[in-house]
Amino acid sequence: LDLEADGPVPSLALLLPPVTLAALVDSWLREDCPGLNYAALVSGAGPSQAVLWAKSPGVLAGQPFFDAIFTQLNCQVSWFLPEGSKLVPVARVAEVRGPAHCLLLGERVALNTLARCSGIASAATAAVEAARGAGWTGHVAGTRKTTPGFRLVEKYGLLVGGAASHRYDLGGLVMVKDNHVVAAGGVEKAVRAARQAADFALKVEVECSSLQEAVQAAEAGADLVLLDNFKPKELHPTAAALKAQFPSVAVEASGGITLDNLPQFCGPHIDVISMGMLTQAAPALDFSLKLFAKEAAPVPKIHWS
Repeated sequence: LDLEADGPVPSLALLLPPVTLAALVDSWLREDCPGLNYAALVSGAGPSQAVLWAKSPGVLAGQPFFDAIFTQLNCQVSWFLPEGSKLVPVARVAEVRGPAHCLLLGERVALNTLARCSGIASAATAAVEAARGAGWTGHVAGTRKTTPGFRLVEKYGLLVGGAASHRYDLGGLVMVKDNHVVAAGGVEKAVRAARQAADFALKVEVECSSLQEAVQAAEAGADLVLLDNFKPKELHPTAAALKAQFPSVAVEASGGITLDNLPQFCGPHIDVISMGMLTQAAPALDFSLKLFAKEAAPVPKIHWS
C-alpha cells in the first residue's frame, strides 16, 4: 500500500473488516465492564454530550475504532478534524452524543485506543519524514512486535502515519529467521523448504547475519534478505556487495534503529527499513473527553511535565 503515491488516497478505514472491528470492540468493552456498572447509577441515562480534546501534539489516528466503540453503545460521534490531521494542542477534535451512562462506559476504552493509535501514527510520521529528509525513498516499515490483541489498531496506526505495516501475520510472508535456519540445518535447506511452502503466492525473506549468509539465501531463491543488527558502516557495503551479485533481491535493514539514528541506515542499496520501536516504544498521545452543558464546552487545562 503506497500512501505516498500521486492521486487521491482512499479511506484507510476501508481496510478494517466490519465483523472483526465489531468483535474487537466487544472484547474491549467486556474487559472493562464484564459485570455490574455501578457508576451508571450516578450518571443516569439522560441525553448528554462531550467534547474530545487533544492535549498533546502529534498525528490523529484511530477514528474507525473510536467510532465503533461508541456506535456499539448507541452514541454518535461528529469529527471536527479528519484522520491523519496534525494536532496542535489544545485542539477540539470531536463531539460525542448519547445517553450519559453509555457515553461514560465507552470513554476510557475509546481514549485508550485513540491515544495509542495516534502515538504510533505520530512515530511513523516522524520516521518517514526523517527518511525523506535524508533523501531516501525506500519503505519505512513496522514489524510483528505488536501488542497481543491490539495488532489491528497498531498496524492501522502505521499506515495513517505513512509507514508500511510489513506482514500482518505469519501468513503474509514466509520469513526465515535465525532459529528457522538452525532448525532446518542451514540457510540453503531452510530457504528451499520456505520456497516450497510459499509456492507462487508468497515471497520468501531470510534473516542473515553476514554477507556469506545473504549470498547463500539469494542463491537458494530468497526474494528479500533481512540484514539484522548490522551497524551502518557494515550494513551499506554488505548490501552493495549483495546487490552487485543479485540486483533483483530486496534488502531490508532492521535492529537497533531509532528515530535519532534512522538516517544512518538510509542508503542506495537498502529497500526497506523496519523499526520495532514504532509499535513498541511510541508514546501515547494525550486526549480527554469532557461532558458539557449545552451552553458551553470548557477547554481543558494542560499540565506540562
